[in-house]
Amino acid sequence: MRSDDACPCGGGEAYSACCLPLHAGEQQAQTAEQLMRSRYSAFAVGDADYLWRTWHPRTRPDTVEIDP
Repeated sequence: MRSDDACPCGGGEAYSACCLPLHAGEQQAQTAEQLMRSRYSAFAVGDADYLWRTWHPRTRPDTVEIDP
């Protein structure tokens, strides 16, 4: 995905201005909705590391793999 493509979360912004900063660790989600949108877009772009980092430690698996 190119950073100027529409963000897969459906927020209406470019990926670079929407969820990419969250995925890159430059920002943290400010609301539950932003977190869930960013987790969906991480799944859509194949960012398993972000999904794992944002999963509560008590319930997350040891690893997260996304089928292509």
